[in-house]
Amino acid sequence: MVKTPEEYFADQCLAVPQAADATLSAAEQAFVQKYLGSDALQTMPVLEPEQVMAGAAGEAKDFARPVHHAGHAEAETARPSLRTRLAAEEQVQMVSFYVREQVFLLPVPVIVEVLRYMPLTRLPMAPPFIAGVVNLRGKVTPLLHLDALLTTDQTKRYTEKSFIIVCGTEDMQLGLIIDKIHTMYMVSKDSISWNIEAQLGEGADFLCGLANIKERLHGIIDPELIVDKLIEV
Repeated sequence: MVKTPEEYFADQCLAVPQAADATLSAAEQAFVQKYLGSDALQTMPVLEPEQVMAGAAGEAKDFARPVHHAGHAEAETARPSLRTRLAAEEQVQMVSFYVREQVFLLPVPVIVEVLRYMPLTRLPMAPPFIAGVVNLRGKVTPLLHLDALLTTDQTKRYTEKSFIIVCGTEDMQLGLIIDKIHTMYMVSKDSISWNIEAQLGEGADFLCGLANIKERLHGIIDPELIVDKLIEV
């Protein structure tokens, strides 16, 4: 029997994420300099919202590694991409959710927490898919309109009914604005296609794979690819 997201995360007994180290990663520094400014960052209120669900990022050692901040001299081999790490697993736990009536998936190991609507700081110079930014428990967290990135609907709604899936990457934390959580799946590697560029072309910009669930294909979102987009634009 497939557990609901609430049942799965309740079983994990995960605590609220701890306040982050004040040192910014290179990606966070680039984002702040590009869209916000260090002075504005210092005056932003630190939010400690109540969770809808606690996530697993930081608990799965193979997926969540400590962020290497600027100034650290340690030299390490480049970390494999999320796609490579997931493809090595026999099964991947996924959360499914709705964005404009379409269902997408996120691997559980990259999810930090799920929150409801939060007040945010608007960024007038940012591209339209960036709703704004919050200081979430001491960590710079851009909130992004997934509909603008993944669908043809450019309404970019962010209301008190919205949910936010907070994702952790090695470089930066993101808040993905969604309509609602759908359910939870355990997806076997045989049901996932990782080489999707030939099928989707440019539509694969922010996806690392396609999962065949009950004869329907659902895109697997890759937060690392979204971070790359944030720093590029």
